[in-house]
Amino acid sequence: MADDTDTSSVPVILTEVVERIGIITLNRPERRNALNGELMGALHHAVRQMADDPGVKVVILTGAAPDGGHGGFCSGGDVKGGGRGAPGSELGVPRNALEGDLARHDEHASMLLHQMPKPTIAMIGGPAVGAGFSLAAACDLRFASDDAVFAANFMPNGLAGDYGGTFLWTEIVGTARARQLYLLNDKVSAAEALAWGMVHAVLAPEQLREYTLDVARRLLRTPAELMALVKDNLNQAEQEIGRRRFLLANEADNQAEAARRMAARMAAKQAQQAQQ
Repeated sequence: MADDTDTSSVPVILTEVVERIGIITLNRPERRNALNGELMGALHHAVRQMADDPGVKVVILTGAAPDGGHGGFCSGGDVKGGGRGAPGSELGVPRNALEGDLARHDEHASMLLHQMPKPTIAMIGGPAVGAGFSLAAACDLRFASDDAVFAANFMPNGLAGDYGGTFLWTEIVGTARARQLYLLNDKVSAAEALAWGMVHAVLAPEQLREYTLDVARRLLRTPAELMALVKDNLNQAEQEIGRRRFLLANEADNQAEAARRMAARMAAKQAQQAQQ
């Protein structure tokens, strides 16, 4: 449950560049960094900013820690606090996604995190659930604290999936495991995630940030032009770009359809209750 603290003047996203390492921090800790429309829009622009900044060679995505905590990540879409349908949400779940030129989806935050010529790292110090689960998959490398948890958790909320998670996790862990994650929606501990190949290392919460920064510093030793070539090879080894665009669009379209059907069910239920 969110607290009553007024956070209207606090930026929903923080960006900084340290030693040519760009750090994007989702900053709604009172909601476990759940994505509302404002944060979806801010994330879209922050990822684009880091991709375009010549002073950034490596990008880290993380979430602000709650009071008394060491870290955070993203607990998914904010279904209660201005997520679905709010201004900015169209940048997270594109409207009419299958229509027009699908190349526009290359600008989507998840697509850009995955495809930009710079290495991207998810620093997961808390729940990676729903859209947060997908955003973790979009990054090249994933490091988690030992108290982090992972879950798709779309179906329990009447939704189908977003931010590219369905095809990204299928590529990472294989179709059998991805179907288990999305259909059963079990919570996966950090230790299980490591064993399943979902993350690359698990650290004590107080060690996660420095470990992640150390990995980023290792990457800084490689010329940016060479890292870009290697990332291009890795991206080309996955889905063909046109196919990847379609997969993101199809997922977004199914997410929108799931939301419409859920709204219709709720309206029908309310009408029925009103007649009783």
